[in-house]
Amino acid sequence: MFQSKAYYFLLILSFTLSSFTTLAQPILPDIAGASEKGINVLSWTCQYDGIKSIAVQRSADSVYNYSTVGYVKNLKKGLQAFIDGHPAPGKNWYRLYIVFNSDLTWYSNRLNLVVDSADIRNKRVLPPNDSLQKLAANIKIEARPVTSERPVTSTPATGTTTTTTTTTSTSAPASTTTAVAPRIVLTIPDDGSEIEGVSYIKSQHVFTNPFTGHVNLELEDYNRHHYSVNFYNDKEKRVLEIPRVTEPQIIIDKRNFQRKGIYKFELRQDRKVLETGYITIY
Repeated sequence: MFQSKAYYFLLILSFTLSSFTTLAQPILPDIAGASEKGINVLSWTCQYDGIKSIAVQRSADSVYNYSTVGYVKNLKKGLQAFIDGHPAPGKNWYRLYIVFNSDLTWYSNRLNLVVDSADIRNKRVLPPNDSLQKLAANIKIEARPVTSERPVTSTPATGTTTTTTTTTSTSAPASTTTAVAPRIVLTIPDDGSEIEGVSYIKSQHVFTNPFTGHVNLELEDYNRHHYSVNFYNDKEKRVLEIPRVTEPQIIIDKRNFQRKGIYKFELRQDRKVLETGYITIY
């Protein structure tokens, strides 16, 4: 596959949870989470056997319009997690929809993670959420002292109330507070053995619009040269062709690709290869 020829690197994303000031991992129906560099991570402890499925649902508000963004792969008791590599800009409200083998269903509490639109826009190429779940086993909870000139804010997973917890250090000034907060560490392997396409750099001309999921093709000098673009799947089979670019900006509906995944593109200028890269359909 073409992914095996790409350049991989070790990327460690550290998430500091402001939601909890103790190291106790939340137990269902409570969930914890953190956001950094345009990626959201949810984590919790499951104490139940006989679970059929856990769907992760997301909404722009706290009550309505929830839609499923993926499923938890590991349903065994203990630490469970979900990685949302394609959140929406602004508020992302999450909840879990849990189905037991007995067909009993119930929801977890709600959790709000706010994502900066700049982080989403500058994010590297990531595979769809279902592929990202292969990394959930790499998530670890570690302790990290936090020092701040302001009180540490603790927000319950329901997102409905806010309380403040402050621990004063004897060696620090009176205005400084310290606390021990959990830290979610997500490690993306450098050899691509567990996940493909993690480190692909986003092109300035052909890229997935992180806000719509469609593919953008942008070429300001489209009328000065003959530009064409081909898209290939993981078997190097061409799945879509644009024989000539006739506008400075073209939006390619993601439904043209028929399935989720990472696709290779080849951009040609006057029939010579100008750039190759990757886009994600999610």
